[in-house]
Amino acid sequence: MMDFMSLLTAIPEHTNFIAKFIEVLNNGIFNSGVTVGTFGVTVIVFTLIFKFALLPLDLWQKFSMRKQNKTMERLRPQLEKLEKQYANQPDKLKQKQAELQKGQLGGMFGSCLPMLVTMVVFFVVLGGFNDYIRVENEKIVYTIAEAYNTALANGTSLSPEQIAGMYHIEKFLWISNIYMPDTWSAVIPTMEQYVGSGMGALNATRPDIANIPNWYEVLIKPAADVYNKSSFWNIGKWNGYLVLPILSIITSILSAKLLGTSQANTAMGTKEQQKSAQKTQKFMNYIMPVMFGVFSLFYSSAFALYIFISSLFSTIFNLIFNLISKNVDKKKAEIVA
Repeated sequence: MMDFMSLLTAIPEHTNFIAKFIEVLNNGIFNSGVTVGTFGVTVIVFTLIFKFALLPLDLWQKFSMRKQNKTMERLRPQLEKLEKQYANQPDKLKQKQAELQKGQLGGMFGSCLPMLVTMVVFFVVLGGFNDYIRVENEKIVYTIAEAYNTALANGTSLSPEQIAGMYHIEKFLWISNIYMPDTWSAVIPTMEQYVGSGMGALNATRPDIANIPNWYEVLIKPAADVYNKSSFWNIGKWNGYLVLPILSIITSILSAKLLGTSQANTAMGTKEQQKSAQKTQKFMNYIMPVMFGVFSLFYSSAFALYIFISSLFSTIFNLIFNLISKNVDKKKAEIVA
């Protein structure tokens, strides 16, 4: 029989720096006497800290786009003149427009930079949350396995009810288990969800215990029998009700819409080509909200909560920045007049 103490030392550690920061933050919050909420509170605090840390970059992007918009307003009369002069020579028009804009605008890279940064941040944080959720699920199972082995070493055994009672579930508001998606998902991960490597799967490891060949049935299934739904229509045992995915999509769309109003149009060529470029830019702006919604459906409720709080923060930030910018422009126009 495997020495049960070796199970504790075999419990995986967080490898992603985001996951490590979340763990430190979580321990700091709940070891400091704070009793409100659950891990969801840690996610909210982490999101706000992370967004404030990135605020200088957001401001730089905002001021950069604002500067480009002002430059485009100044160049517009000359660009319109070129459009009339080279109306029947689209290639020549594009060349002349590029010469006029050279060194004065950020170009395509500048207009795409906010989306590129958002994509990079999104996948970095996704990796961090996936690592955290995976390890926390592994800790639950390894701890149960350690208790199971201890009982065997003492000549006793744990009942399914005892094992089910040991399965730690992180509840948050309407969500039964914040480690699982806010959907009709199972509250306790199925074997496919636990060891799988597909979209939304935990890709977790199992305790290497020779005397537990049917490890899932022994260590996880007792809790699954208590908490998981027996059929899709057993709505009362859904892990969540799609609230966070829906809110994530709505706030992401609002944030993208507010961001789009401040983006500069630096497209070159004929009016038709410029309109086509504008449509492409708008389409790209709305890809992110759709992607956020899809990931919110398949990944943990904790990550969906992060997306919602992050999008809500961005929406409020964009709204405030746009209002302040309009007031500044209005005052400058009054002074000039």
